[in-house]
Amino acid sequence: MLARMVLRSRLFAVLLGLSLLACGAGDRPPALRAIAAVTAPPSSVTAPIDPAPPAPAPGAEVAIGPDLRAEDAERVLFLATDLRTDAVRRVCPASLSTEPRIRCLLALRYEDEPPSRELALTLYSETGSLAGLLPEETSEDGRGGKVHLLPARPIGANREQLAWILDAFRGYRRFLTELAALGPVTFRDRPVDLRFFYSTSKQAPSAFAVQRNLGYNLYGVVNISAEAVRDTLFHEVFHLNDGWSARALAPIHARIVARCGKKSACLAPYSPTETMMDGVYYAFAGRGAAREYAAELALRYYRESREILEGKPLSTLPFKCGPAENREAWRRIAREFFGGVDPVPECPPGS
Repeated sequence: MLARMVLRSRLFAVLLGLSLLACGAGDRPPALRAIAAVTAPPSSVTAPIDPAPPAPAPGAEVAIGPDLRAEDAERVLFLATDLRTDAVRRVCPASLSTEPRIRCLLALRYEDEPPSRELALTLYSETGSLAGLLPEETSEDGRGGKVHLLPARPIGANREQLAWILDAFRGYRRFLTELAALGPVTFRDRPVDLRFFYSTSKQAPSAFAVQRNLGYNLYGVVNISAEAVRDTLFHEVFHLNDGWSARALAPIHARIVARCGKKSACLAPYSPTETMMDGVYYAFAGRGAAREYAAELALRYYRESREILEGKPLSTLPFKCGPAENREAWRRIAREFFGGVDPVPECPPGS
């Protein structure tokens, strides 16, 4: 049934034209510049996209009604306006029930790229997440400047990005399932609406989080490997969970900044990750304050805890075994989001 409905779309020239308007230019961004040697953070900026409620826990029901979810999918996948809705609904009518309609919309959105279509449908089946588009807009770049963003799809050479994203969410599910066997985990990683884009003048932001939406730059400066994408998305998914850090971690963050300022040598023992922006550790750079410190701390918790749960030795000294502020911050984030579970072994005496 679904295959026949998608095939019918070829009869609608108007739909093809409108689809090209929605994302044609975005599917063909400028040639990718050499970025392997560049160090930059997974920038988190606020973009004016449509708000939506927070994501439920893995396996929980979506927090919006079924009919609204299908309408939301239409907007996310096609940037639907009154001019486009009728054409889309000729192929994926509103009379369809929620799941068939969403799958129809996904298949139609990626009809011209079967491998990407299969990845997008698999992502939705496994996580409830949509591989959609970011509306064209001008937004902050995370450094106090402005950047022009255009919608794009993860097709062709960019299809690998969608495969990396799917792999990342599979890894999160394994990790959270193992952790949940040890304590009441409240951290939620799905579903989200992925809003793909590229920037016209720079490779930032690499990603950003706004409520249930994750903006993802197909040419982002750090989105260059499966591991980098996994870390970037975990950082951003934490932001979707966080309404806590400004209260709970701000005092710790403020003490560290008061002690070190922007001096990298002083900040190094306190930085949860190696990521830097403009020569300053990202957890202490920019205007994100405690929010970015918390997201980097969550990423460090994920990295270390995942290694231990997989039976691997830690590649570095545990973060909590550094200064006293590290131990306190680690304890607080584990208690708030991960049921107080700490798989990392206790610190050696004198650490």
